[in-house]
Amino acid sequence: MQQLTILLVLVLPGVFYQAVRERLRGPLATEQEPQNRLVRAIAAGALLDAVYAVAAGPWLVRLLAGDGDGPFAGVLRDPRGAGLAALLLIVAVPSALAWAEAVWRRRHARARYEPTPTAWDALFRGRGSCFVRVRLKSGLWVGGWLGSRSAVSAYPQSGDLYLQAQYRVGPDGSFLGKVPGTAGVYVRASDIEVLEVLLPPARERPERRADGERPGDGQ
Repeated sequence: MQQLTILLVLVLPGVFYQAVRERLRGPLATEQEPQNRLVRAIAAGALLDAVYAVAAGPWLVRLLAGDGDGPFAGVLRDPRGAGLAALLLIVAVPSALAWAEAVWRRRHARARYEPTPTAWDALFRGRGSCFVRVRLKSGLWVGGWLGSRSAVSAYPQSGDLYLQAQYRVGPDGSFLGKVPGTAGVYVRASDIEVLEVLLPPARERPERRADGERPGDGQ
């Protein structure tokens, strides 16, 4: 029971605060190590506990101890009230604090915070359908169509790219047409030397299919 109490009081408020903050601000490189995340969660939880003790210490003691018949007599006497208090202090308050912090940062920051941690993520975040051409470290060119059925990895996963349709690419990087019967092509970021994003010509858009790719053309 003591270990469970320590977990609830010291760790969980910080865990919810950190999870909501990361959701709103994006993943931070300094918080990817498990030990760093645990230390930050404990520190945030301890700070919140200190605030709770100053703001509502007597009420929390009465809620837990009740009439003094045991360390958790109050919880046994009023489990619904204890559960509501736990949801409020462990989940709602830390989450609201993380949300308020994110809103304040967005309003007062001189430049808008960009949650994408790498250039790879920034390149494909919110990217619409387009042609992609890459030159591998071996010198081979690979090209294809990045559409609705394609996939791109995101941090902290290692970079990779799946293009739903592959196109033949000449030695100079020019597109030569779609590969017959293509079902896509997979490329690892670690094998890429140069990557280019090519928007489809605007004049050809009325002829495109629903996913944006023009049949039979890779120019």
